[in-house]
Amino acid sequence: MNSNVMLIAYYNKKALGVRYLETALKKAKYNVYTVFYKDFNSVHPTVTTDEELTLLKNEIKKRKPLFIGLSVMSSMYLDTVYKTLDMIKDNFSIPIVCGGAYATMFPDKLLNKGANFVIRGDGEKSICKLAQRLKKNTNIEDIPSLCYNKSGKMIINNISDITNNIDEYGIPTINSKNACYIENDTISYGDPQLNTLSYEVIASRGCPFTCSYCCCNNLRKLLPNGIKGVRTRSVKSIIEELKEAKKECKKIAFVHFYDEIFPNLPGWVDEFVIEYKKHINLPFTIWSHPKMIDKEVIQKLVKIGLVEVIMGIQSGSKHVRRDIFHRYESQQDIIDSTKIIHESKVFWSSYDFMLQHPFESIDDLKETYYLVKKLYRPYELQLHGLNFLPGTDIVPMAVEQKIFTEEEINNIMYAPMNEQFGAYWQRKTTRESELWYEMIYCLQFKCFEKKLEKYEENPQKYDKQIDNLYNISQKLFKLRYVYKKVRIVLKRMFL
Repeated sequence: MNSNVMLIAYYNKKALGVRYLETALKKAKYNVYTVFYKDFNSVHPTVTTDEELTLLKNEIKKRKPLFIGLSVMSSMYLDTVYKTLDMIKDNFSIPIVCGGAYATMFPDKLLNKGANFVIRGDGEKSICKLAQRLKKNTNIEDIPSLCYNKSGKMIINNISDITNNIDEYGIPTINSKNACYIENDTISYGDPQLNTLSYEVIASRGCPFTCSYCCCNNLRKLLPNGIKGVRTRSVKSIIEELKEAKKECKKIAFVHFYDEIFPNLPGWVDEFVIEYKKHINLPFTIWSHPKMIDKEVIQKLVKIGLVEVIMGIQSGSKHVRRDIFHRYESQQDIIDSTKIIHESKVFWSSYDFMLQHPFESIDDLKETYYLVKKLYRPYELQLHGLNFLPGTDIVPMAVEQKIFTEEEINNIMYAPMNEQFGAYWQRKTTRESELWYEMIYCLQFKCFEKKLEKYEENPQKYDKQIDNLYNISQKLFKLRYVYKKVRIVLKRMFL
């Protein structure tokens, strides 16, 4: 009987979700062929080409899988997902299974586009049950978390058969031995992750916060009773994964913890500090939140290699943060968190802001400027726009406040990939807004502080000077970015 399975990961060579599924399927004695389909590019994203689809078609012919699993994490690359679905349906009679965050929230969208099945939530157990039933050609209807069409009716099974003890899922496959990578009309064999300088790991699943622009809050609501909104792996499991990563990925220079919020549980951090120093001893970066920055924890992590904290602030406007983004930290919380990061001697800090969106006024933008002035340097600012994504609370909010009609918001959410990413970076706004944005960006560099204090009195009076300062700042940003990466890589030699 056929034991071949194909998994497709889109725009992500690391694709942790797919790698967890590969581990589960291999443990259940299936031969897994993983296709890493196109690379991520947030500035100039490209939809799949006909040649790339042909390369994928040839792989499917060669492997003859029992089913094909598509990882649909985001709506932003649906163009490519739908082209893949069409190609498979036109050329094969192989069942297609979709999973991932977007698939979990909108199974109907993918079933209506030709997918045979959708698995919602953690897929490790359900996908193995589905594989077994398809292999034996037996009834699939009672499989937990499974969605499918039957006699013209859509069946959405309850999400279940998932666990609080996520160690049970094992560690993600680090070297996918039957992998290929399709990009730029070419195919290469082997796992594209093996040459990485940075290894991505997640220590937990879920997020405790309720940000309106993120789907984590609504994904959490889909979890069955008794399943925690944030589930943390044991230190032993994480160290096991990182030891394997060091063995397989020879060029690793640092580790990136990709958790929504890095765990700071009592006892867990103390164990992590001991085991990470003993077995891994690489520089690492974490994501955090102003309300989760704990001085004692940060200082412990710095001693074992923490080199960067990435933190979302999103807006300096109290109104935008509270009433629009559903973030409830105060101005002082934010300032204090950057002070802790600074005093703990973290080498680098990066702060995210979403600016120049329809909910923001000039006064809100000014408030951001004056908050950023109070943040403790050095820091890097990641400034970008607001994307309206399906399944987030900010979407109905935009309709209720008559910023967009339902038709307009749907056109925005399901626009072609290049338009969606373009909206993320574009700055169609007033001249005054543009000048305040540029001044916020320039605040990263202390050497411009005095000039900015002069310009902030009347930015439009100094528009050419501000433009010039902004252009210089962009060049300095690039140089500093190279310096940062080189320092982090070199730091590995001294840990």
